Amino acid sequence: MTERVQYVARSPFYPDLKERVDGYFATTQLPRTGTWRLFLKTLVCITGYIAGYCYLVWFAQSWEAAIAGVIFTGVTMCLVGFNVMHDGAHGAYSSSARLNWLMGYTLDLMGGSNYLWRQKHNGLHHTYTNVDELDRDLQSSGLMRLSPDQQWLEHHRWQPWYALPLYSLHTFFWVIYRDYSSFFGRRAGPVQLRQPRMGETIAFLGAKLFYYAYALILPAWIHGPWKVLLAYTAIHLIAGVVLSIVFQLAHSTEDVTFPTPDADSGEIEDAWAVSQVETTANFAHGNHLLSWCIGGLNYQIEHHLFPRISHVHYPALSQIVRQACADHDVHYFCQPTLRASIAAHFRFLRQMAKEPDSGPDSGVAQHLATEVAP
Repeated sequence: MTERVQYVARSPFYPDLKERVDGYFATTQLPRTGTWRLFLKTLVCITGYIAGYCYLVWFAQSWEAAIAGVIFTGVTMCLVGFNVMHDGAHGAYSSSARLNWLMGYTLDLMGGSNYLWRQKHNGLHHTYTNVDELDRDLQSSGLMRLSPDQQWLEHHRWQPWYALPLYSLHTFFWVIYRDYSSFFGRRAGPVQLRQPRMGETIAFLGAKLFYYAYALILPAWIHGPWKVLLAYTAIHLIAGVVLSIVFQLAHSTEDVTFPTPDADSGEIEDAWAVSQVETTANFAHGNHLLSWCIGGLNYQIEHHLFPRISHVHYPALSQIVRQACADHDVHYFCQPTLRASIAAHFRFLRQMAKEPDSGPDSGVAQHLATEVAP
């Protein structure tokens, strides 16, 4: 038995696609990273988040004003994550490594951890997409069944009904428990994470202290603890639903595949790039406002194939990727609208809620995990 899951098939698809994408950038003379549009969007998103926070802390004088401020702050927190942090953490924001780190570090300033994101998201999710136990985006501690390879439990029959309430807890659970468990336990499920360097430990703990100071302690000093806890929880409930829905639409849906490694060799009988396309679904290509708001994450196929290219280029690249997929007989799937994509996700949840005829081949990936470094 090997220690690492491997994609063993070879395909001319990705070399050909990369050549076409290289040709696009050579012709347009555009940088692969962000352009002035991304820098302007960064200013809008970060200013909006700070403005929402300041409004809540110093200017909201009624329950109605507080509710409006909570909604605005929760949404703008997602905008920063989708548009600024995500590109930065992937090294796609700028050609400057320091600027990429700074933009990725906005996650820490909103309660998360860029150090953990780079290992769990960049290292695991982007390598082992939809591979049970290794793709941490599929894991919910058994609360939901998001892959046909996961064990069915009695309560899963109700998951289409409790999915949204559970999604709402996503960022709340993230900032109060999951980061600490992964950081100090050095594990992401069956995968051992690398030992953090001293600077990363200082950055992790310093950002956590700063976050709790501005998000909870300062507002509680002004308004009292109970009002602040209520507003804080509401912000995370909003952010949790928005973030979860956007990310679930790409992989936990109809018309995508769930590769299963061979139990003995750890081999996946597919090429990595082909698997990235076929485990991912796009949606709402024509909705420019939606694309702007969610950082091009309705073009997840393009993102998975080229994570170090900024999302501002995805609409143009999608035409190239779609044509290459057609030429190489690779299944490229895109839901026409956001509504259709949400409906497909909940149909998938209903499919996974049904008791399967036979149990899944569980426990394969945990024996094939290896140490992950970003």
